[in-house]
Amino acid sequence: MPVNSRWPGATALLAGVLYAPLPVVAEQNPVVVTATRIATPEDRIGSSVSVITAADIARKQYKTVAGALRALPGVDVVQAGGPGQQTSVFIRGASSSHTLVLIDGINITDPSHPTGAVDFSGLVLDNVDRIEVVRGPQSTLYGANAIGGVVNIITRKGEGAPRATLTMQAGNHATNYQQLGVLGATGQLDYSLSGTHLKTHASSVTPEDLRNGVPAEADHHRNNTLSARFGLQATDTLDFSVSGRYINDRTDLDPEVGFGTIEDPDAELKNREYFVRGASHAMLLDGLWDATLAASYIDYNRRNDNPRTDPLETLQRTRFQGDTLEFSMNNDVYLNETHTLTLGGGTKRESMNNDGFSDYGGFIVSELSSASARTNYVYMQDQFTVGERVSGTAGVRLDDRDDFGSEVTWRLTGVYRHQPTGTRFNASAGTGFRAPSLFELYGFTPNNFGSAYRGNPDLEPEKNFGWELGLEQSLASDRLQLGATWFRNDIDNLMETVFDPAFNSTSENINKVHLRGVEAYLAVQPSPRLSTRIDYTFTDADVSDDSDRPLLRRPRHKASADIIYTPAGNTTIDLGAEYVGKRKDIDRATAAIINASDYTVFNASVIYNVNPDFRLEARIENLLDTHYEPADGFEALGRYILLGFTGSL
Repeated sequence: MPVNSRWPGATALLAGVLYAPLPVVAEQNPVVVTATRIATPEDRIGSSVSVITAADIARKQYKTVAGALRALPGVDVVQAGGPGQQTSVFIRGASSSHTLVLIDGINITDPSHPTGAVDFSGLVLDNVDRIEVVRGPQSTLYGANAIGGVVNIITRKGEGAPRATLTMQAGNHATNYQQLGVLGATGQLDYSLSGTHLKTHASSVTPEDLRNGVPAEADHHRNNTLSARFGLQATDTLDFSVSGRYINDRTDLDPEVGFGTIEDPDAELKNREYFVRGASHAMLLDGLWDATLAASYIDYNRRNDNPRTDPLETLQRTRFQGDTLEFSMNNDVYLNETHTLTLGGGTKRESMNNDGFSDYGGFIVSELSSASARTNYVYMQDQFTVGERVSGTAGVRLDDRDDFGSEVTWRLTGVYRHQPTGTRFNASAGTGFRAPSLFELYGFTPNNFGSAYRGNPDLEPEKNFGWELGLEQSLASDRLQLGATWFRNDIDNLMETVFDPAFNSTSENINKVHLRGVEAYLAVQPSPRLSTRIDYTFTDADVSDDSDRPLLRRPRHKASADIIYTPAGNTTIDLGAEYVGKRKDIDRATAAIINASDYTVFNASVIYNVNPDFRLEARIENLLDTHYEPADGFEALGRYILLGFTGSL
């Protein structure tokens, strides 16, 4: 996405650095791209936005995208066990399939996933400069699946003299982590390349009370990721860029309870993903027209293998393959100092090709399927300002998919800033939708194996209307900041799985979902060496039917706290706590609805800068070795310690 030259300093803020100082306080008024597709100061954006910077990642020593998102307001991360296990991200109570994920502008929605959701388990922070999270419906700019919000992962852009950085860490659970990166610029060419290796022998995901006397075995995980980004400044007004990411990971699994042994030493998931995007960007008409033409391709390939070593053990041989090819064009036209018109459109083709079967002790489920769909879309947005205090956007979009028809979405946002008192009001309202996934529409191909999921070609898209109102106040020369946002999101045509007497299943549009709540924060900097922040989220999520039941795995109460202390100029200490309240879940052993317990997890990290090019690092996750289950029947990792260093030259 191009940088809007109307905002001074935007290029520098977005470029990123390989080795950055670690400030005590968060970057003030960062430039954000995701909310409007145009680089805009955060205080002029009407949507709720959180930004995780390169300095945040380095200071807290995050290793995965999911780990970095966990403490954000309005964001719930559910990981079914330790590293590499299935990881879902819910925004403001919406489903994980309502979270749209971008990497350098590439929509990485998995077309082979049953609901089209993105599994975050393999996304490490390789070469990542910043993560922007925009909450609330964003379909007007990003199309289907952006009902809950958008997570945009932006990698580093090379600049300056060539520079290399090496991080090496090791810890308990036989963990080793290495990351090597090189970036810089030479003449007209800029480049940024990085590779990450993560390997751990994590403890079993199955809690002791579900092992039935079977000894625990480590659930190993290995992740290798490569990331690259290149840019070529052909002329003063024309540049080209290519970015890509390759992921190859492997994780040990335990089969579902009730079908043989629980601990399983030979069940594993092998996953391979790659994403690539090429773009040309031109500044035309003396900078009045900013045009970007892009093409992207994503490919998923997942294999689930579980040999049978016991007569009742699950036998599984499945392969899920999905890919998407997309062409798009985005135009920003600077009509005058107060209006920027964005016009864009594109076309994409999604396809899936799955095969295999699962044998649950004689109950066989076919997993053969093949389907594709094409979507064409156009969108328009006006970003405006009225004086120094008022700004906002108004946009509309049309998506047309060949297997269910057209959807129109819209969005309005507004901001009022009263600078003399440090007061800021923001508001937004809009609509969104989630298209039925290829799997939900077409299911598994009927065969002689037995029961299967049957697709439903009559499914309607899930549609929503959402709004938010926010207030922020700065006091004591910005050393004290507080704010609150009220939100509501109503979703129609919720798709749910139903079963027939032969245990064949399908999806139907059944219910309406009501999501409402409050996000609040308090940030205090009592001294230049000390800062703290507390975030709290209340979410009321329920389904509108006779039972008025709540949605699963959505805590009503969630809070996080963070303290950053710099006792000396070369040392930084970061202490964090995350609280997840009680919530409804499914009992892994009986499939009954249960009340899941709340839990609190403490984390700590320390950095000692030996010199500007070398630092020692320590990170402890789950500091108190708390035993808890983010998803029932899947135990989280205990105390997790990593020690190491980062050096650059």
